[in-house]
Amino acid sequence: MNRIAPLSIAAALAAWSAVAVAQDITFFEYPDFNGRRFAASHAVTNMGETGFNDRASSVVIRNGSWQLCTDSHFRGRCVTLEAGQYRDLAQIGMSNQVSSARQIGGSWGGGSGGGNWGGGSGGGSQGGSATLYDGYNFSGSSFGVDGDVSNLGRTNLNDRARSMIVNYGTWELCRDDGFRGGCQVYGPGRNANLGFLAGEASSIRRAGGGGGPGGSGESWPPGWGSQARVVLYEHSGFGGRSYPMTQEYVPNFASVGFNDRASSLRVERGYWLFCSDSSFQGTCRTFGPGDYPSLPPGLSNAISSGRRVHDDYPYRSNPNWEGYSQQ
Repeated sequence: MNRIAPLSIAAALAAWSAVAVAQDITFFEYPDFNGRRFAASHAVTNMGETGFNDRASSVVIRNGSWQLCTDSHFRGRCVTLEAGQYRDLAQIGMSNQVSSARQIGGSWGGGSGGGNWGGGSGGGSQGGSATLYDGYNFSGSSFGVDGDVSNLGRTNLNDRARSMIVNYGTWELCRDDGFRGGCQVYGPGRNANLGFLAGEASSIRRAGGGGGPGGSGESWPPGWGSQARVVLYEHSGFGGRSYPMTQEYVPNFASVGFNDRASSLRVERGYWLFCSDSSFQGTCRTFGPGDYPSLPPGLSNAISSGRRVHDDYPYRSNPNWEGYSQQ
């Protein structure tokens, strides 16, 4: 991407920067830094509250690295941009699609008051790439994670975590220490109920990947970010053949030539259930928006059926998790 503003707009940018020096990021309504603008120096969890939702077509980042996402609360498709001038967000498929933004590596303060954007009502929340909470819906004590933790027994969250927020990256949460037992992979987003792992998790580690392929040089499928969709990949790390799943459900992947083939997947929007047997039987796991460069045991090269559970979490119906309890 060309990150150098042309000479014809350099003067305008210089005049703007003199006024907005306190702001770390500024969004512009039109390409080439034209039209209305919105500036911020802290995370914005919902652009709808600013009057600038799905309006930005260009952006200037003065300080730090910023993650821009197509949905509120840093969900949907996300890309991370370094400090610089981005004259046309259409080049990365984000024009008129930004609904939330935050600085990577800083505090996750919300647009209306600061603090940890994940909320949580007690326990001295610690920031991190992921945050575990001992209550459902991000309540109670919390523990921030920035790296692999092979044994949560050394923290106050062993066998207690019931909800989790993934700020960025992709994380694997496991029932037993040493990343053993039943495991599930989570991409960026808010998980108000950990389902079969609620009150059971004893280890967590990075699974690789992030909110999108921006760091890997890959391209998004056409129109990515505009609909509920999943892309299944033949190999780990999004390699090999792929199958874009745009329909609501596939009761048998043999009918589309992709049975027992998927080793990684991307969820564009919504929450999706995938099972090892046809007709949504066998080992089943639910995946939210984000990247999953590897699949958990029991599903890697074993997916035979899949369906969309719901657009948001928590669900209105049982997603076929063993031990699932609606809270």
